[in-house]
This record gives sequence, structure tokens and C-alpha cells, in this order.
Amino acid sequence: MYLSHLTIEGFRIFGTKQDNAHCELAFNAGLNVLVGENDSGKSAIIDAIRFALQTTSQEYIRFLEDDFHLSLNGRCQEFSIRCQFSGLTLKEAGMFLEHISRDQNNDPYLQVSLTASLRDVIKQGVVIGRKVYSTTNSGVNGDGPVITGELREFIRSTYLRPLRDAEAELNASRGSRLSQILQSHSAFGQQNQSDFDPEDFDSHPKTLVGIARRAKHETDRNPVILHATRQLNEGYLSRFALGDDILQGSIGVAKSLELRQILESLQLRLEGTTSLPESTRRGLGVNNILFMSTELLLLNEPGGDDVNPLLLIEEPEAHLHPQLQSRLTEFLREKCNRRSTSGVQVLLTTHSPNLASDVPLECVTVVQNGKCFPLSKNHTKLNQADYRFLSRFLDVTKANLFFARGVIIVEGDAEQILLPILADLIGANLSKFGVTVINVGSVGLFRYSRIFQRTDGSQMRIRVSCLRDNDLPPLEAKDYLRPSEDRRYWSDFSNEEREQRVDAFKMDDCDTVRTFVSPNWTLEHDLALGECAECVCVAVKLAKALKNRQKLSAIELRGIILETRSEFRSWKEAGETSSVIAARIYEDLYKKRAGKPETAQILGEVLRRHKPAKQ
Repeated sequence: MYLSHLTIEGFRIFGTKQDNAHCELAFNAGLNVLVGENDSGKSAIIDAIRFALQTTSQEYIRFLEDDFHLSLNGRCQEFSIRCQFSGLTLKEAGMFLEHISRDQNNDPYLQVSLTASLRDVIKQGVVIGRKVYSTTNSGVNGDGPVITGELREFIRSTYLRPLRDAEAELNASRGSRLSQILQSHSAFGQQNQSDFDPEDFDSHPKTLVGIARRAKHETDRNPVILHATRQLNEGYLSRFALGDDILQGSIGVAKSLELRQILESLQLRLEGTTSLPESTRRGLGVNNILFMSTELLLLNEPGGDDVNPLLLIEEPEAHLHPQLQSRLTEFLREKCNRRSTSGVQVLLTTHSPNLASDVPLECVTVVQNGKCFPLSKNHTKLNQADYRFLSRFLDVTKANLFFARGVIIVEGDAEQILLPILADLIGANLSKFGVTVINVGSVGLFRYSRIFQRTDGSQMRIRVSCLRDNDLPPLEAKDYLRPSEDRRYWSDFSNEEREQRVDAFKMDDCDTVRTFVSPNWTLEHDLALGECAECVCVAVKLAKALKNRQKLSAIELRGIILETRSEFRSWKEAGETSSVIAARIYEDLYKKRAGKPETAQILGEVLRRHKPAKQ
């Protein structure tokens, strides 16, 4: 079985159904990834699941008043968390027989409902505090039998907290996580019986308890131990005897040698390398990987019927460099894909674009201000071809769009370089407002924008602007354009046709996704049409001069700048129109005699030094 659906009401950031502020979230049977900015509700979802199901680490869970949702109408006095498990096998359905519900298709499912209420504690008519009372029931509305005992143990989830101290968890200590994992592993089931015979000198026990009992037997009879015991008794304790009351001591291994104590004495460390054959202290990231692998050892165990195969991980990227993050994602995907409905299900939260770009888009859910937006099929306006395209081209850089408050999607390097600079020049720093510029190249612009468009009409908090070129050249550029029989120029269209063409690009726009079309041709050309014309001209000439050279001397730079400015002014003095001048400036870019990224970089530096005059 697997966790298929989660409903949260009145818990932390999530409000009630009446206010449409609750959480309704469906999960895949395999890998599920929650992404979003800080304080969006990701941790609240993880905590809700582990509060309702509890965890295999047997951690103490205490509900606080802060766990109850607070709104302008006051604090909720009750919260509910409902976890629905689907895909039950016959054996699982039999185990939970009295707790089973059935859906419209008559398929069995298990719903675990935690309900908590906040009540006043009254003593002698005076409110002296508040206390939380909770129950965990089954049933569609949480009105079924209470889930207790062995069944409660079966549904516990495995939880890996953020910024976990992996090294401490794997060290030898009382109640260590390593001892809990090993004790729950089926391979250790028969290790609790002693097969040591103290009467048989040649006894070679095979079980852990038997080996420990033999070690105790040999230790207790060690000559050094016997000698120290004799010295203690004859030289010291005998001096304190009163009459027949003789004091006797014995030195030896603790008499109670149970499997739990043996496992608590074990630690897990990485072995040495070829350069360092002995074990040594390793970094946080490597220990983090070791700890997660240990947890999966138990979860992925065949026939582990006493363990709920649900792994909750918060920020698995902690202490891991990007390549290890990618390896971890591959590993989790492999474990999750090796399943029908009885393998490992992983639910993780992340702030890492590396992880977000390495998982299928269908597995990602964007969490924003207490609202969940799954990116799986039928939730977005992406079609099947879009999903295939994005699976290949949604890389780390583009995955930043999941964590931004605003996204500007552009088609080229020049826009990616220039837009942040232009924004700074007008006093609108993009990073200050949480806006990121995503360069998707010459194709796929609207494939990315459809990620944010919902089939149910809901709208993400992320505002998206799509910037695209007009792609219709001006007539003034006719002389240097590549020959084309069907080429049309911007001047060939009437004002009405121009509006229709622009509207066609915007046909899929919504309130949060807007398309902005270059008013004439391309970004560089249109900048050359305005007050930036001279700066663009200088940038193009410098980029052209640098195309086949690594650098220019200060004298050469100054010479090119002075010559270009002089040429530009001669065009103006000759009465040439701004359209002719803009087309002339753009010719070197069109013919690739100057690179667009280099031109944009130089233009940005020129604009910072010489702001164009305000109109």
C-alpha cells in the first residue's frame, strides 16, 4: 500500500475548508518532491504526516498551541489530518479489516485520521492553561475504530529531519537509530536466541546473543579478571566483614546480554580508502548519505511486513555538493521505480534546483503560501509532448523558476544578460523582488509558461512574463537579409493585422502568465531605435572587434569608441531616420560578425557608465 491522499485542516499554515485554506494533496506511489520558498508549507505537510502516522524512530510527539491555525478570525480550536492509503494487498486489507473503507469502484483503502482539539484547563473555576487532546481513528470521516497496538506500529513512517546529525545517529549509544533499524530487520529475528553451550568447550555459537554469551563466559574466566577479583575480595572487601556477613564481589561482563544491548554497542562508519586504509572521521555530507542508505536498508527489505514503506525526507541536499545530489536523486528514483504498490514511497522537500531538475516534472508539487500545485498530468496545461520536452531540457538553471516569486522567460543570452542590468538602471532590482530570468533558447518558450497554467483555473503566486521577438524585420534591413521568397516585413501589415499577430502570441495568457512581444524586431534592434542607440552601436563595434581577439589595448578601445561615436553622429547629421540607423547597427549582429552575448555584456557595462538621457 502507499499514501495516496492527504487532507489537512486547521493545522499551522493550513486553514479550514470553509475558508478554502485547507490542504488537499494527492501523491504518487513512488517519488514525490515538494518545492517552494521558505515558510510556504512544505514542512507543515511533512509534520502532518508524521504526526498522524508517527515514526519508526519512536520520537516523542507533543502538540502545541502553535500547531493550531491562526487567522484574522482567531485561532482554530481543532485540527484534523487525514492520510489515505490505497493499493492495499489482500494481506494488508485483511490486517486492517475492521478499519477498511471502500471507494466508488469498491476498492479497499485505509484512512487514518488524527483529530486534535485545544481545550481550556480549569481549576476551581479559573482557566490555568490549555491542553491538547487527540485521537487517531479510521473511517471516511474519522469516525471509525481507534487504531491501536500492532496496527499502529505497521503504519509508522520513517522520517529524516533536516540538518540531521547523521554521525550521532550511527554511533553506538542507548536507543541509537542504527540499533532500532537493525532490530527491525528480519535478518536479526533469530539472533535473539543463545546457541552457546557453556559445558561444550568447542562450542562455536552463530547467533549474536550466543557469541556475546561465549565472550562473557571467556571474559569471566580470564586469569587477569580472576586475579583482580581475588585481590578485591581478599585484600579489601574481607576487611569490612561483620561476623559471618562476608562481602564478596565479582568482575565480569554485565549479566543481561540481550540483542538490544548488543546492537546498541554497534556503530556504522565508512571504511578507509586506498590512500587511507584505516577508518577516519568523514564529512557531514558523506555521513548523511550513509545514514539515508541505512534507513533505506530497512524500508527496501523484501517482506518487511512490519514497516510502512514511506520515507519522509526534509532537505536531503543538506551538506551534499551538486554531483552527490544528482547521484542521490538517481538512487531514490531507482528505489521508487522498483515497485508496484509494495516498495518504497518517498516524499521529500527541497530548496535545491539540482534535485528539482533531476526528477520527472510529474513528481513535483509547488507549495506556495499554504497552497499546493501538483505539476502532474491533468493539473497543468502541459501536453504529453511538453512533458517529454521538459524532461530533456529542464536543467538546473531553469529549475530556479520553482523557487521564484516572479519569472521572466526569454529566448536568448542577450535578454538574460541585459534585463537585470536594465532593471537596476530604473531602480527595480530583480533579486530584491524575487524575480529570476530564465533563458530557454529559441524554442520552448510557451512550454515553460504552461507549467504555471492550471486546468482547474487556480493560479500560482508566481508571476510569469514571456518575452519573445517579433521575428518580422523592418523594411530598412532588406538589403542584408538572407534571401527568402515568402518573407514579409513589419511594414507590410496594417495596424489591425499587427494587433492580431501579437494577440495570437498571447492567446494562452492568463492573469499570472503574460506574453510581451518585441514592438518591432528583436531586443537589440529595438534598443537601437530608442535613446540607447549610440550605446548599442558602440557595444556592437567593440564586440565585433573582440570576436577573433582575446582583448584590446586601452588605446585600441578608445580608438574604436571615438570612431564609432563619430560615425554615429555623422548618420544623425546626415538626417537618417532612427529606423535606418537601427537597421544599420543591427547588421553586424544579424550577420554574426559580432556575438549577441558579447554585445549584451559590453552594452550593460556601457549603460552603467553612461545612462541615456530621460525623455
